[in-house]
Amino acid sequence: MITVLRTSWSSLCIGASALSLAGGLICLKTFHYPPLYLIDIFTLPFLTLTVGLTVAFWLVREKAAWRLGAVASGVWLLALAPQAFVTQAPAQATVPAVRLMFANLYIHNKTPERLLDWVNEEKPDIIATVENLTDPKYTPMVDSRYPYHYKYHDTVVYSRYPILASHRGDTEYSFDMLDIRTPQGLMHLAVVHLCQPKIETHDCQSSQMTRLRADITADQRPNTVMVGDFNSDLSAYLLQDFAHDMGFRPMAAPVGTWPSVLPGVLRIGIDNAFAGRNFSLSRRKVGPDNGSDHRPIVVDIRPTLN
Repeated sequence: MITVLRTSWSSLCIGASALSLAGGLICLKTFHYPPLYLIDIFTLPFLTLTVGLTVAFWLVREKAAWRLGAVASGVWLLALAPQAFVTQAPAQATVPAVRLMFANLYIHNKTPERLLDWVNEEKPDIIATVENLTDPKYTPMVDSRYPYHYKYHDTVVYSRYPILASHRGDTEYSFDMLDIRTPQGLMHLAVVHLCQPKIETHDCQSSQMTRLRADITADQRPNTVMVGDFNSDLSAYLLQDFAHDMGFRPMAAPVGTWPSVLPGVLRIGIDNAFAGRNFSLSRRKVGPDNGSDHRPIVVDIRPTLN
């Protein structure tokens, strides 16, 4: 009986490692099959779980299971690589940067004013926010450093530089494009907030990405900087395909932003930044907890070397 139980336990451990390996291969291969997108987004949690199981199998001396788990961990790590190791175009290093901050303030945030501490520390030139339904006294709008404001529904942008024009996406599609006159020239700032993909709505982001491709015209793309809550990370195929099709470079996100309560290496990088070919992003930082379920990010923007 003990031998049978031992064999069943070993088989169960090997099966768990094999299942994890199969999931990692699916994400690494990038099958363009919408239901699998839900696995693609959660590459980091699956990697963390696989590493944890592998260590557990090693501790209980399940040799076959932990060796297979080590291979699965490597595959998941390769699948995660596009989030952490993408590169930007060479920038004009001598040109002063335009600093851009993005924050999902979270509509139920009880302490949104805590973002101001990081604003004072980082001194961004432009602040883009979503789920911003807070009392104006708690927002950077009260700061004279940001004389130019934009607001539509829960998207609010504060800028040191003139906002020349704006346009928005369709109903139930959070997309706002602002033309901002910066010291580096005209910048098309796109602020997006994509839907939360669920089993019953796994293809909602696909349709929104299709709209994004149409709403950002070919002549705008080179001078576009896009930030937002994508509810997806750069290891997922939709963002990779979108960046490729639009000629955008995503900013590497080795430290995640959601959920905010977890340590950085365990958070998923769903708040992201992209740049068209005329701009280069650098110095991405993830901010402190301000009461939102997301951490804010900040990036520096410079012209590319043409």
